[in-house]
Amino acid sequence: MRRAAIAVLLFAARVTAEDLTLVRDGRAEAAIVQAKDATTAEERGARELREHLRLMSGAEIGIAAEGGGGVEIRVVFDAALGAEEYRLKTEGRRLTISGGRPRGVLYGCAALLDRLGVRWFSKSATLVPRRATVTVPPLDERGAPVFDYRHPYTTEALDADWAARNRVNGASKGLDASYGGAVTYSPFVHSFEQIVPGEMFGAHPEYFPMIDGKRSAGVEKGGKVYAVAVQRCLTNPGVVKLAIAKVRDWIREGPEAQVISVSQNDGDGWCECPACRKAMDKYGARSGVLLAFVNEVADAFPGRVIDTLAYGETEEPPKGISPRKNVSVRLCPIKVCHAHPLAECASPESAAFQARLKGWDELTDALVVWHYDAPFAHLLMPFPDFADFPADLRLYRKHGVRGVFFQGATPPGGGGSDAELRSWVQARLLWTPDGDADALVTEWMKGVYGAAWEPMRAWFDRLHRATSDPKQHLFVDAGPLHAVFSDDLLVAGDALFDQAEKLADTPAASDAVAKARLGLRYVKLARAKVPGADLDDFLRTARRFGVTQVADGWPIETWEAELRRRGK
Repeated sequence: MRRAAIAVLLFAARVTAEDLTLVRDGRAEAAIVQAKDATTAEERGARELREHLRLMSGAEIGIAAEGGGGVEIRVVFDAALGAEEYRLKTEGRRLTISGGRPRGVLYGCAALLDRLGVRWFSKSATLVPRRATVTVPPLDERGAPVFDYRHPYTTEALDADWAARNRVNGASKGLDASYGGAVTYSPFVHSFEQIVPGEMFGAHPEYFPMIDGKRSAGVEKGGKVYAVAVQRCLTNPGVVKLAIAKVRDWIREGPEAQVISVSQNDGDGWCECPACRKAMDKYGARSGVLLAFVNEVADAFPGRVIDTLAYGETEEPPKGISPRKNVSVRLCPIKVCHAHPLAECASPESAAFQARLKGWDELTDALVVWHYDAPFAHLLMPFPDFADFPADLRLYRKHGVRGVFFQGATPPGGGGSDAELRSWVQARLLWTPDGDADALVTEWMKGVYGAAWEPMRAWFDRLHRATSDPKQHLFVDAGPLHAVFSDDLLVAGDALFDQAEKLADTPAASDAVAKARLGLRYVKLARAKVPGADLDDFLRTARRFGVTQVADGWPIETWEAELRRRGK
């Protein structure tokens, strides 16, 4: 794979009398001024500014603790601003980039560069406009994110530089203190197994769920019992004590974690003992039993945020109980349609989720949405959900959601359909949900595909038109046999990719087109009764781009072997 490509575009600068000139004819007129007590994140912001202005104009701009009497770009902390809030203000011969801590100043530097036309489309594609003269107009603007927690989760987005520049703050990005840190969970999710390990069943079966009249150690499969596949008895006082002790351990081991997750295992297997059934009857939903348990744990840690899930059987909001003020709920709509905005979708699943979202909104001000946006059994398959998630973000904001985790394709090596495009558009909209998603898609395609952008955009539009019918739904369990992938669509897709390959005029654009085409090629191979000659070339291309899995935990070699068996 080629290293990061930086595209440089030539622009002629128009300077008005009110503009503040930072660089004139390739020579620096400004210096960056930063206090000696700046944090490492604030120092990074100043360096980012200096480096990108150099790439833009060729000018070498110094960083000093004091001004030299000329134009100043002051990069400073302002305690009056929020943790991720910034302000850009010009006054006389000074441009001040101020922000709160830990990330406001760094985000302010990124915001100024964004204003100057810099775009970080992916970790391997950056656009820097080329200007011999760099100016800024009169400014006095403040910026802060709509969502406190912003986490596009794809393999291609697991990069700290990309994340900080695009102002997302999920912990998977490797955002250490030099980036202002991240919103960190400890553990991230599904923690019941850590609270009450399966090996405790022999000594304490009462801690485990009663299913069909007897305590269950877990789900048996292949001669093994998997305790992680069942829940625990949440009305048992011993389980509460273990949870409190375990949370205390997690805080001691990772005091920097901002959120502690006390959350159900990834499965069903809920307890039906008399006490749990009584609690469920009391609260009218499984979530009430869970919430009563989590509230009791949270009461022991009033200064900490305790997280739990509304997922599967606990997605329905309870009655007669609310989360404590220090309890955060992650709502997980895994069964909804992704072809249409939730607020417009006719599917029963999406309608049911809207009611649940409203119900949880009435119960808590600390709601986070875990939004799924990949076909997890077919990670390379195109997944046309761009009519859905931008509108859903506005719906989430309306219902007071404070954070969004977008779970995309995260196999080692990446390769998920439109992963870079989707992550960038999500990052932009997580900051400002009112942004124009359609314009963002076009901007990204022009920046990444270059001269090949029009046929790539035509493919994107053709794919999304195929799901525009209100009756044509798309769920995360969709596969290559879905009706969206008609023979006509696949033929049209090949023709458009052929055009794009001919038009791509840089190695980086050619690579981007070839990687994007993997999704169409995957669908055709998966639908074929007998794999054709394209399989070998597909595998070579996929491996060149680092693809290792075609489904969660399913190596590409296993998929290859299955396809080859079809041909025998």
